[in-house]
Amino acid sequence: MPLISLKAPAGVLNADSKAALSGRLVDVAVECEQIPDEPAKRALCMVMIEEGAAGNWTFGGSDLSGMVVSFVATITLAKGVLDERSRARFAELGHKALVDALPGETRRIASSFLFNEIEDGMWGVNGRLWGLREHATASGYRHLQQLAVAR
Repeated sequence: MPLISLKAPAGVLNADSKAALSGRLVDVAVECEQIPDEPAKRALCMVMIEEGAAGNWTFGGSDLSGMVVSFVATITLAKGVLDERSRARFAELGHKALVDALPGETRRIASSFLFNEIEDGMWGVNGRLWGLREHATASGYRHLQQLAVAR
């Protein structure tokens, strides 16, 4: 049940590429978080694409947008869902999804993936605090079903 916030330079992604990229990032989350590939479970994966105006992306104080297209993705999820291997896979597949969303792009495509892992009891969902157990129950993480609440 990740919340994926992607910061992108304005004008780089059109409506079709945003839709395709959002779907691909959900695919990445489903694989890396071991979420069952079911519509109801996929619907718990939220992707928000936020665009920054030209000139707001600098490197060392310089606008390098003529040479590089840079993205920053923050993946917020319950602590304990991903291990080091699955975080690395998420970053790898996420970067590939960005590259695939920009066919023909001649500038270098750069990405940063930041994993924001929320401690138990620090995530409020619909008026209740959730921990890994509740997330495992809702999302169906295959590797964490021993924690899931019986329904």
